[in-house]
Amino acid sequence: MKPNAKHPHASVIRLAIAAGLAASIAACGGGSSSSSDPTAAAPTPAPTPVPAPAPTTLNGVVATGASLAGATVTVIDASTTTTDPAPVIAGADGSYTVNVDGLTAPFIVKASGTLDGEPTNLVAVVPSVAANAGNTANVTSLTNAIAALIAPAGDISALSTPATLASSVTAQKVTDASALIVNTLKTDPSIASVLGTSFNPLTTPFAADGSGIDSVLDKLAVESSASGVSITNLAAASSRTGVPASVTLTAAQTASPATVPTLPASLAATLLPTAAELAALAKKLQDCLALPLSQRVTLDAKGDVTAVSATCNYAPSDWKSTGRNWAQQVGQFTLTLDQLTGAKVGKASTALVLSALGVTDAKTFKHPYCNTAECVVIRIPLTTASNQTIQSDWMLAKVSGAWNYVGNQTPYTMGVSNRMARYVEMNTVTAAANPTVYRFQNRIESQLRVSFDPSSPGGASNIRAVRWTGPGLPAAGIVTFRSQACGTDDRFAITYQNGSTRAITLGNAVQYWSTTSTSTDFKLSAAKHDGSSLAMPVPVTNTTTVSSTDFSPVEITQTIPAWSVYTAELFYFSSATTTPDTPDEIIYVRNDAPIDTAASAANKPWPSLAQSIQDGFLKPTGANAGGLMSLSSSMSWTAPAGVAVTSSYLFGQNSATVTNAESESASYNLRTRLDYRPQAYGDVTSLGFQFADVGSGASLSSFTQSAGTNPNPRCTSTNVVPLTTASSDYREVGLSFQDNARRRSTAIWYWNN
Repeated sequence: MKPNAKHPHASVIRLAIAAGLAASIAACGGGSSSSSDPTAAAPTPAPTPVPAPAPTTLNGVVATGASLAGATVTVIDASTTTTDPAPVIAGADGSYTVNVDGLTAPFIVKASGTLDGEPTNLVAVVPSVAANAGNTANVTSLTNAIAALIAPAGDISALSTPATLASSVTAQKVTDASALIVNTLKTDPSIASVLGTSFNPLTTPFAADGSGIDSVLDKLAVESSASGVSITNLAAASSRTGVPASVTLTAAQTASPATVPTLPASLAATLLPTAAELAALAKKLQDCLALPLSQRVTLDAKGDVTAVSATCNYAPSDWKSTGRNWAQQVGQFTLTLDQLTGAKVGKASTALVLSALGVTDAKTFKHPYCNTAECVVIRIPLTTASNQTIQSDWMLAKVSGAWNYVGNQTPYTMGVSNRMARYVEMNTVTAAANPTVYRFQNRIESQLRVSFDPSSPGGASNIRAVRWTGPGLPAAGIVTFRSQACGTDDRFAITYQNGSTRAITLGNAVQYWSTTSTSTDFKLSAAKHDGSSLAMPVPVTNTTTVSSTDFSPVEITQTIPAWSVYTAELFYFSSATTTPDTPDEIIYVRNDAPIDTAASAANKPWPSLAQSIQDGFLKPTGANAGGLMSLSSSMSWTAPAGVAVTSSYLFGQNSATVTNAESESASYNLRTRLDYRPQAYGDVTSLGFQFADVGSGASLSSFTQSAGTNPNPRCTSTNVVPLTTASSDYREVGLSFQDNARRRSTAIWYWNN
C-alpha cells in the first residue's frame, strides 16, 4: 500500500460504528428494554475489512560470488511519466527489496558499490513482473552479461533510457540471452551439476555464502563489453605454456542459444582448496599483521629481516620465491610494511589453477610441488587500517597432504610484470624547441618490465645474458645483458631484440655486458595524454648501429591477459666459448596482471604532484635542485578517489668519468634514487625512506669489473645528484599505485636537458 493511501472501505466502517453507537444509546433509554421485545430487529453486523493488496516488489541478491554489501540499488522503468522509486541499500548479504507498485515493466536494476575496494557496477534487466507479489531479480555478473547481450551495440548504459529499455528488453530476448549463457556454463559438467535443470540467473534464489550457485559465481570471471561477453572458468587448469581459454559470446549467438562454445572444464573439487581452506590460510596472514611490526620480524642495523616470528612463519621450511626464502621475501617486502599493521583480509579467491606441469627436460626449471601435482594461485584482498584495499597473490600447493603457501621456488630474482607510465615534461623551453623529439613528449607508455637481478640471494654470478620471449615481444626475443651503468647494480638491461647474445657491433663476438642500455622496461605502445596516437622511436640493430632496442617495432593493439607465459633462456659465462648460442637454463614465468594499450589509460584516474615539488625538485633553479644527502625531504600530491599512492621516488642522473686499473677512461651516467614511503596508504604525503643501493665498490661480477674499454664504472655515493643546466642532467619524480587487478601504474614528472 502506498503511503497515505485511504482504506477503500473507510466510509463503510465509520457508518457501521455510528449505527452501533446509536443502538447503544437507544438501549440505555427509560421504560423497557429493547431486548425484551421479541419483534425488535437484530443489530446489523459490521462488514469484515478487506485487506490491502500486497505490494509488487523486486528482491534478490547483488553478488559477483562475494556479496556486494552496501550496494546502492536503483530501479528504472520503461515509462517517462512515472517516478522511479528511491534507491535502496543492499544488506550485508547483498539482499535488497524495492517496491515497484505503479511502475511499467520492463525494468533495469542497477547496483553500484565497492568490492574489496574496487568500484563495482552490475545490472539486471527484468522484462515483466507478477503484480502484487515479490519478484526475484538477482543482480550478478551473469545478469550483467545478459544485459550486455541485448543492449544496443552492447552498451548497457543505453538501457537506462526508458524508450530504449522498452524496445530492447523483451521476454524473448532475455530468455534467449539467458539460455545462451546458461547453456555455455553447463558445458562444464561440474557447473551443470550445481545449476541443475531449471537455473535462471535472474529468478533463481540463492545466497552469497560460497555454496551452491554462489560457488559457481566464485569461479567465473565474466567480462561484459561492447564486443560481447567473455567467460573464463578460473577452476579450469592452465597448461605450462598458457592460461585457461576464455569463451566469448556475442549478441548474434542469442539467435541460436542451444549452439554454444565449450567452457574449459573445472578440475575435480578434490584437487582444489575449499572455501574454508582458503579462509583459514588467509586468516594466518591477518593474524600475523595484527601484531605490531616489532613482533612480526627482527631487523638488523641495515633494516634487513633476520628472523620472522612464530605467528608469521607459517610457510613450509623450503618456501622460496624469486631466489629468496620466506624471511628474505615475505618478511622483508611485506611484513616490514607498517602500513599493513592491523589489515583485515577479505574473501580469498582462486586466480589461477596450474595443472601438474610434468616438465622432464633437464635444462628446464622444475617446481618441487607444481611439477607433479596441481598448484593454485589465490588472491587475498587486504583492507588496511586506513581503509585502503590492496590485493596480494600467493601460490598454494599440497604439502604433506594439506594446502599451504609455497613460492614460485625459482632460484633467481626474476620475472615479468606490467607497467603503465604517464610522463609530464617539465622543461617546456627545451620541449618547445624540439617538438618532435619523443623524449620531450607528454605521453603514456604501456611497458613490460623484464627483470633479472644478478645480486639475488639465489646467486647468479655465472649468468651473462637472458633471452626473453612471449606475448608482446618480438618473435626472436629481447636479450638482456648486465648493465655497466652506475646505479643499476649490474641489472640485466635490454640490449637487443633480435634474439642474439653476440656483440653485433664488435665483429659478432660473444657479448658479456651492455655498454649502452640501462632499461628493463620494454615499451609496448605509446599515446598522448588524450589517448591519440604517438609514434615510438624505431628500434635499430645492425652491424654498426644499436638504438631504441627497448621500443617495440609493432605496438600492441589489444590486452595481453593476466598469467600469460614468458620464456627466459639463461646463458652462462662458463659456456660462452663453447656453446655461446645455446641456453644453459630455461625458466617459465608469468605476468600477474593484464597488460593494456597506452591509449586505454588516457581516462584512468592519476594522482597529481604538488606544484611545490614540481618547482622545487624538478627545475635547475628550484630550492631542492641541489644534491640530496639526507632522508629529511618529503613528497606531496593529490589523488582522485580510488587511487592510493603506495610509494614514490626521486631519481637523478648526470655525467661522470672513470678510469680503470688499465688506465682506460670512460664517460658514464651517474644515477641515484631516493625512495619515499607514506605512513599509511591513502596519505598524500610521504617521507624519505631510503637511498637506493647503487652498488658502490667492487663489481658484482668479476667478469665485468675491469674489461676492455668499458671499465664498469661504480657509483661512489648514494646521494641524489644535483640537477643543473648541463646537457646530460635528468631528474624525475614518480608516484606509484596499483589497482585491484594488480595493474601497476606510475605518474612521472621529469626534467630533461
